[in-house]
Amino acid sequence: MKKAIIAIVALLVAAGVSIGVFAAVKSKSEKETKQEETALADKTLFDFDANVITNIDISCTDGDYSFEYSNDEWVLTEHSGTAFDTNQTAVQGIVTFMSSLQAVESYGEVNDESKVTYGLENPYVVTLSGDTEPYTLYLGNESPTGDFYYGYTDKKNTVYGIPSSIISNILKTRLELKNSDFIPYGTDDIIGLELVRNGETIYTLDYNAEENSWKLPDKYDMLSVDQTKVSSLLAVITRLTAELMLPEDENDITTYGFDKPIAEFIVKANDGTEKTLLFSKYGQQADIYTYVYNQEAKQVETFYAGDLDFIEKSPVDFIMKKIECANLHATSEFEIISDDLNVEISLNANEDWAKYKDNDIDLSNANILSYFENFFNSFAYIALEEIDVDASPELENPIFTSKFTDVNEKFTQVDFVTADNEDFCYIFVNEEYTGTLASTEFINGDDSVSAAFELFCKQAGIEK
Repeated sequence: MKKAIIAIVALLVAAGVSIGVFAAVKSKSEKETKQEETALADKTLFDFDANVITNIDISCTDGDYSFEYSNDEWVLTEHSGTAFDTNQTAVQGIVTFMSSLQAVESYGEVNDESKVTYGLENPYVVTLSGDTEPYTLYLGNESPTGDFYYGYTDKKNTVYGIPSSIISNILKTRLELKNSDFIPYGTDDIIGLELVRNGETIYTLDYNAEENSWKLPDKYDMLSVDQTKVSSLLAVITRLTAELMLPEDENDITTYGFDKPIAEFIVKANDGTEKTLLFSKYGQQADIYTYVYNQEAKQVETFYAGDLDFIEKSPVDFIMKKIECANLHATSEFEIISDDLNVEISLNANEDWAKYKDNDIDLSNANILSYFENFFNSFAYIALEEIDVDASPELENPIFTSKFTDVNEKFTQVDFVTADNEDFCYIFVNEEYTGTLASTEFINGDDSVSAAFELFCKQAGIEK
């Protein structure tokens, strides 16, 4: 019995010791946790909801700038120097990174001595405000190791070390606050484009909202604008961002050659604003980079030259490359006349027949139809080689004429007249000059109308 009692006592003593040790460890752990939480709280400079911030005020050596969040974007409301379009990513980043700002070390009280020591006499100051109390951050020098910046807040009278990786998203220069996009518009905002070279307007494109299409000036009325080409251009210019933004200088115009630009590009927006951009080939890397001057922002930027090929374009780059004279399935008869051809054919492609002279042609035969389509398309769709809307050719001695009557008895006549350069011919539609030229090869070349007609006749088994 004694031995049993001793064993029980021993167990109780052991249990008591364990409980005491556990209590001591728990007490120490709770104390350390509390100390860690206190230390973490001490180094938590800001912790607020970024969504409540609607105003940003910045004061730095570059000047003073104020931004307001309005209509889902940050807008510059007050500024030193010339106004500029806002870099939305950079400005929003200031709010995001300040909203949960943590320090890594503390360096004592904020006083005159510490301000001198840590470069806080003339700090970079950022104040955020909105539907909440304001939050202000004061930033001084970067640490000798480059790991952090010295700073303090309006909430705590202590100098802290704040990671450079975080501060790089808050401490922004004037250039970094600027929008580095080629233009500050989206594709749906743009309603007008104009290119000028050597003082001469090369092309203008205007958006017609009623027709939901882009138009060239009236003198190009006979031509159809290729809407996909304009859409591609808009996609390019609205996505371009500068490779480099240069500090502002009142001598920028002459320094970088913008007093004699290689091109001027004007972009008009539906809010009534417009941007004028001047282009210059400057420096030893002019074949790689093109300098661009934003006239409204007075900002010089560089872009890859290959991304700016639109300044070398002309109206011909925006028009349909073929004129559709007629559609096979909408045509009831046609006639073509040239030095070696005089062909007149009636047809109904929808009912699979055509008639040439006394020959009935079965268009339900796939081979015959294929050759017939190739023949018809060889003169019904004309590839354009050049545009010359300023020429005034006379409709005399055409070298090729095609006449079409559609199923609704609408008549169209297309005439081709030799140009000054005999390799080309002016195109007339219903006796009106279209402002375009075609190559004469379509008449007598290897892939000409004559060659296509000969192949068709051979396949159909009829005399040419």
